[in-house]
Amino acid sequence: MGRSLGPTADLQPVEQYGTRARDPFEVDGFRFEVERNGSRMIHRQIRPGADGAAPVRLECDVHFAVGSGARGRTYLVERDGRLFQSPISWFSSKGIWDLTPGFRALEQFGRPADAKCLFCHCNAVEPVAHALNQYRPPLFRGHAIGCERCHGPGELHVGSPTRGDGSDETIVNPGRLEPALRDAVCEQCHLQGEARVVRRGRELFDYRPGLPLHLFLSVFTKPGELTGGAAVGGHAEQMRDSRCFQASGGRLGCISCHDPHSVPGPQKKIAHYRDRCLQCHADRGCSLAPAERRQRSPADSCIDCHMPRAESPIAHTAAADHRIVRRPSPPAPPRPPRPGEIPLRHFHDELVEPHDPEVSRDLGVALAEVGLNNPQALRAVAPHALPLLDAAVVAHSDDVAAREARGYTRWFVGRPADGLMDMEAVLGQVPERESALTYAAALATALGRDGEAIGYWRSAVAVNPWTSIYRSRLAKLLTDRGDWAGALVECEAALRINPFDNDARALRSRCLREPGVGTSPR
Repeated sequence: MGRSLGPTADLQPVEQYGTRARDPFEVDGFRFEVERNGSRMIHRQIRPGADGAAPVRLECDVHFAVGSGARGRTYLVERDGRLFQSPISWFSSKGIWDLTPGFRALEQFGRPADAKCLFCHCNAVEPVAHALNQYRPPLFRGHAIGCERCHGPGELHVGSPTRGDGSDETIVNPGRLEPALRDAVCEQCHLQGEARVVRRGRELFDYRPGLPLHLFLSVFTKPGELTGGAAVGGHAEQMRDSRCFQASGGRLGCISCHDPHSVPGPQKKIAHYRDRCLQCHADRGCSLAPAERRQRSPADSCIDCHMPRAESPIAHTAAADHRIVRRPSPPAPPRPPRPGEIPLRHFHDELVEPHDPEVSRDLGVALAEVGLNNPQALRAVAPHALPLLDAAVVAHSDDVAAREARGYTRWFVGRPADGLMDMEAVLGQVPERESALTYAAALATALGRDGEAIGYWRSAVAVNPWTSIYRSRLAKLLTDRGDWAGALVECEAALRINPFDNDARALRSRCLREPGVGTSPR
């Protein structure tokens, strides 16, 4: 955790360069290069020119590296207080450069690094309210995860003497907390879930160790039979499903096996984790004879058999299966949700009231978020989500997150006019809300209300001038209205940010052919 994020100029390099490390590499007709020049790290994306034309290039200084380097690193670019992900990442396990997980080559350096993304990798940030990826200076209040994220504020601790018995009530010791509160300290980052919804009236960084996590975040997971095996990337979900956890009566938790302050080296790892297993299994250990165990694992490693590593959906990485299976077997294929079945459950369902309207609100927001990038899935869950969001908006008309979620859910189920009404209501309360501006612009365009859409895109550009798609979509609407000069300005700005934007390039050429604007493409 102490190496979770830092300035690229200050971090100990783990990366390698040159052809053996796939520097450069090519994906989908693009060439990606990394250059280290003293304290500077430069990421570069190049597309060969057509028919002998000059290649199109975009390069950025990378300002921050995310990750200790044990498995890899991703990188952040800062533009006027806004953070964007680089499309290039380092994968330590294979010693190569490749596309950042989930990226497509055409995304270039335009993916916003939002606060939810940063929450588990940095000590603290202060997001600008309602912006997607803008932060108040200094950008990071401490780069890597610090002591207070697990032990709580340290001001009283610094000024208080330690008791004679070594205890200190001014600082949180997770090992002395009751099981649910102990686990919450780790779950704030290691409980991934399908959706993490900030509770109404809370902010993302409000949680403090020693308090129940579910009062600050509602985390929703997918039932195991819908995933086809271990919950992907979710160590907390996997452990909760393990027989070891369920039979421990709360004794087993993350820190039963992991010391947050140190990681056992390769020579000590097997013995370290065997010792942890024998804390519970000394009297009734492995059912296999020692000779048979060593046939399977020459080092007689418990975790090699019971927590095997498997490829994760994140390229070039593997993770241990925290279900602690007795006998590894191929996962069962996932089954589709049954008619009327809600595909999410609250991870802390034993701690919340099942009919609490605030939890129902969070479920509605979570269902909408899960389906946001999958219209088919959103249409499937909309009958569950919409009544929950309707109730939330009636109860609290100022709940912009619930109203926005209802707006884009209405849009995807074929009610764009109702969706736009929701976005207008959100913007009536917070005119600078970046996500609502983009939804409103798209909805107004779909409804043929181009004048309103132009206004929304102009506002989105004012909120975030570093996102090229806002400018290219504004340019398209301006050309439709014959404002060639205005469209040219936006096309030029979009291409400075993203020179690979073919739509903006084509529109620019068209603008330059118009009388009074230009005579030929430059």
